[in-house]
Amino acid sequence: MPDFQSLIHTFNWHSPSWDLFILLFWLVASVLFAFAAGRGRMLLILVSTYMAQLLVIKAPFLSDTVASKFNIGAATLSQLAAFVVLFLIFFIFLGRYAFRSTADGRQILALPFTLVFTILQVGLLINIVIAYLPDYVQNSFSPLIQFLFLHPNAGFIWLLAPIVFLIVI
Repeated sequence: MPDFQSLIHTFNWHSPSWDLFILLFWLVASVLFAFAAGRGRMLLILVSTYMAQLLVIKAPFLSDTVASKFNIGAATLSQLAAFVVLFLIFFIFLGRYAFRSTADGRQILALPFTLVFTILQVGLLINIVIAYLPDYVQNSFSPLIQFLFLHPNAGFIWLLAPIVFLIVI
């Protein structure tokens, strides 16, 4: 496992790139999502993410169907498109019927919980999206982004981290 501090030093902070965009998106989306969403909505997004990811992995015919409907050639991009379509379907229908209560008591301790949980959730979404990109795009990311989101164990850690955090809390 590489030294995390050396990975930070190899990151180019002065030249805007996709790597910097990914890190900034992760931070900004997490903070905005923490203030905009209630606990019910955060759980809805987490469940929708897991269900869409599971179906893309276990039902490859869905990716083929999306690829034929939207004329997508690359297998990884068709999986990404299938994930996005399934995520939106689950988000809309589960939000309408299963997770109707988003009211939560906004205590002062709810903010740290919400912020950590959204960081884990947005990290999971970034990990899933980056994993579906073609190999040549994945290889162009900086070592820091590759370590955080593309390391062989990163997918497992990102899938597990939100659940473990909910169990601990």
